[in-house]
Amino acid sequence: MEEKFLKKMLKRITFMLVILLSLFCVTSCGKNTKTEVQTADESNGVTAEFKNGPYLLAPKTDSMVVVWESTEKVPATIAYGTEEGALCSPIEVEAESDVPEFQGKKLYLFSYKIENLKPGTKYYYEVKLDGGENCKANFKSLETDPKSFNIMTLSDSHIFATRAELDKAIKDNEPAFLLHCGDLVEGTGAQAEQFSFWFKGTLKDDFIHSYPVVYSSGNHDQGDVFFNTYVYNIQDKEYGAEVAGDSSFNYGKVHFITMNSNPWGLFQMNSEATGNKVDEATTKEIDQAMEWLKKDLESDDAKNAKFRMIMMHHPVSDAYTKRYIPKIIEPGKVDLLLSGHTHSYAREVSSDPSVGAGTVYLTHQDARTYNKKGDFFYISVDGEKGLMTIDNYGSPDTASESAKANTTIISNEKQQLTFSDVSISPNSILCNDKVTVKATVTNNGSGIAAAAIPVKDNGEVHYLYSFDDETVVLEPGESKTLTGSLKIGTLGTHTLELNDTSVSVDVKFRKATFDYTNIRIKQGNEEVSDMSSNILNMKADVTNIGNESGKGSADFMIDDKTVESEEISLDAGETKTVEFTYTFDKAGDHTATIGNAPVEVVTIEGAIQGMPLVRDLSGNDNNGYIHGEPELGKDEENHQTIILDGKRDYIEIPDNGGYTVKDAATGMVWANLPSAGTTKGGVSELTEQYEDLDGKGAIPDHNPLMVKGIGLGWGTPYLFRMAVRETGKVTYGVCLLDDNGEFSWNDGDEEAAGIKKDTWVQYTSTFDMKTGGDSYQNGYNSAHVDKPAFDAPVKNWEGEPMYIGFGFKNTIQTNRNRGMYHTMLPGTISQVRFYTTKISADENNEVRENSTKEGPKAKDLKIWLNFENKNMETKGKHTTEWVETSSAPSSLSYDTKIEGNASITATIQVSEDGKTVKSEKNYVLKNGNNKISLSELASGKYVRIVTDFVSDLNDKESHIPVVNEYVLTAGNEKCWNTLVDWKKGTFEGAAGYQETNVYKNFASDFDDYNDSASKANK
Repeated sequence: MEEKFLKKMLKRITFMLVILLSLFCVTSCGKNTKTEVQTADESNGVTAEFKNGPYLLAPKTDSMVVVWESTEKVPATIAYGTEEGALCSPIEVEAESDVPEFQGKKLYLFSYKIENLKPGTKYYYEVKLDGGENCKANFKSLETDPKSFNIMTLSDSHIFATRAELDKAIKDNEPAFLLHCGDLVEGTGAQAEQFSFWFKGTLKDDFIHSYPVVYSSGNHDQGDVFFNTYVYNIQDKEYGAEVAGDSSFNYGKVHFITMNSNPWGLFQMNSEATGNKVDEATTKEIDQAMEWLKKDLESDDAKNAKFRMIMMHHPVSDAYTKRYIPKIIEPGKVDLLLSGHTHSYAREVSSDPSVGAGTVYLTHQDARTYNKKGDFFYISVDGEKGLMTIDNYGSPDTASESAKANTTIISNEKQQLTFSDVSISPNSILCNDKVTVKATVTNNGSGIAAAAIPVKDNGEVHYLYSFDDETVVLEPGESKTLTGSLKIGTLGTHTLELNDTSVSVDVKFRKATFDYTNIRIKQGNEEVSDMSSNILNMKADVTNIGNESGKGSADFMIDDKTVESEEISLDAGETKTVEFTYTFDKAGDHTATIGNAPVEVVTIEGAIQGMPLVRDLSGNDNNGYIHGEPELGKDEENHQTIILDGKRDYIEIPDNGGYTVKDAATGMVWANLPSAGTTKGGVSELTEQYEDLDGKGAIPDHNPLMVKGIGLGWGTPYLFRMAVRETGKVTYGVCLLDDNGEFSWNDGDEEAAGIKKDTWVQYTSTFDMKTGGDSYQNGYNSAHVDKPAFDAPVKNWEGEPMYIGFGFKNTIQTNRNRGMYHTMLPGTISQVRFYTTKISADENNEVRENSTKEGPKAKDLKIWLNFENKNMETKGKHTTEWVETSSAPSSLSYDTKIEGNASITATIQVSEDGKTVKSEKNYVLKNGNNKISLSELASGKYVRIVTDFVSDLNDKESHIPVVNEYVLTAGNEKCWNTLVDWKKGTFEGAAGYQETNVYKNFASDFDDYNDSASKANK
């Protein structure tokens, strides 16, 4: 016992001597030399390193929290002081005990709160890991009520390629602290190692050691408890959070609020975006957050501040943030909301003209990769002048200096507008017409202002706030001449006033006049639109904007022709709803409207075609159908491949119930992705670029190697995914029936992880509920994530197909049952596999090395596609229904596309009973519009057409045969043109149809068609 005690004391003395010696060292972060550290741990070969940090949390005038994580479980110390060479005696710090495990080991996380600091004072500190690294750094405590100060803000750092740019900017500007609006990781918050993208200091004297940061959590940071461990557990405690993730503090006349927007922006969205109901726990969490926010803004700290600033991850453009936040923060006089999430810089003001730029909404671009549109904000606050200046800085690449992209100035004095050169005309209008108001609007304030023109109508203020469908923001001192319109709906003399201008407008009697608005359409007769239907249902609200009762005709127009009318009677000011139905007999784009309402375009699907299929070698009949016209190629082992163009080509594997997942799944795709035409890490530049439909800067990335479901994210819209990000990293995932049910992960930041262009790679994603997820690229374990932090069943998305090279993304439109954008994969595919079990690393290697064999876990192999000719089927058949004739068939007119070696043969069959073929004759069809005589065909009571397709897949230019229309004359005429017509028949083998809508992007979901049409008075 005595010998053991002496050894223990010797170890402590040795450790303390090393610490004292190190006080004289002036090196910054780095490993201790062997001379400096002589410990039992090092002699045993244990060398501890900083896995993360040291980093600084919860800055105050009198305290700072220093946090670090070690790679090994070793003792640690911290020393600090106001003089670099005279730090206090080292203080032993024990690793946190209440921390989670990652990959079977507890995190070795340390934190120490340095207290009793002097305000506005520079402090030096040193953290030592026994037998390992030490870090020397410094920080400055917050000043007491500074008249002016600056901070820096950013969002969506993810892989944080801009670290060096931000590091330099921070050291040049010396902010009091930073604000981070979330998404510290690239993959998911369950990947604890990815928090090192942000927290691990990789540069000399890295900013992370010396500048404190206040955080909000992003959607990528969720998935486990690690964000709480690294941030919220300390930040919430220090700032007195009553609701997890939501807290506030004051500094320099600014009231700062940080909120966790995931309860609504992620969890509620996850549920509702895929047709489910948000659970009670999430609803309660949202309610508590909103109540806290109201209370906080009513506090003296908030009210007495010159500015109020709030940050969260999800911006006001997010439907859920817009639902909850503006109605609280605008009455609460919040000056600025900072956010991220969309990776697209945006500046918005209140939608309420009485608020205008009183509340400004700024969305960061991102700090993930360089972008001249902005990488971070530099915010300076001048409390005496009452000004907050936000400079948005960005850089196009690593070789360029950061440059200011734009500036926003916010003032205490809001909406300082004056109006000149005012004109209001005409002086006489009919009731419910509009007068035109024109004025030069000048912003005389020191901050931005939204142009809101307050026109008084007989003393009542009406704002003109939308000009050419946009809100106009004026910079300080800026003037613009704007024109708007004001509708007047009551008879008599109206005195309109703006500034010093007063105009009398005589509003005259209007005869009964019908105005049509609020067009709603639905395809098909089910509750939700069916885009393959040829039936159009259309409603419109019709209002009598006249001053007397009247009758009128509601005209339903298709392709500029009135196809139906309805007589209606309306009292003055009355509104009713009219509804019409039309069945199209021709495919294509058609226009439709009612009365004077805006014209809608309706797409009717049509055409049948050859559709080559790949036979499933697993024996489960999960065959793959080839869409588009891909060419064939060869891989490095001379196996035949299929080349997807990234525009129209993809593979669809229908769900026949043969690959349902219980608690484990593995997907494999052998792919060679091209480099030609790319400048970024991914391949999105090779696809059709998007028209931005939602203002969120959507890009055609998440290029899918494999996905089963209706989307690649934004909720839980898939069973399984592997998709290439714009960075070149691959994202993986499995969705579970839970509000936080998207269990996803991304490749790590190692150079070996991610796609390899112009190289054949076996991309594998494998998962089970017990061990979590792993991904492999030619055997390299590119990422691992521990098992889900919650227990929920897998979301199979029964009935939805699996796609290779195709998918939907962004906001899920529940009625369309898809994401708003489509996305494709350009590249060559040689093999596809899907298992309903998890595959080990060794098993994965065995499959790759023997790719022509079933390999291990064969009983769980549910899909196995390769593209050798023996497994490909290019011949298919479509058979129409039997149709009754009034005389013998005389002719067949047709419209086809037949090119290359593709072919179409039409067999006309006649029958007396609609069951047994009496006689038949074959006709080889030509390309284009043609007509053939059927005079040689025997007569019969019934007739049908059997179409044999032969597709031409080759290595030069593939061709798929298409039939657009048949018109059969047999006394009467029978036309097959729309998809509904063709679906009355049957398909066999390599034949099918291509819906054109899958290649389209939609700004909004189908209209709400649930309200019933009013009974019109005849």
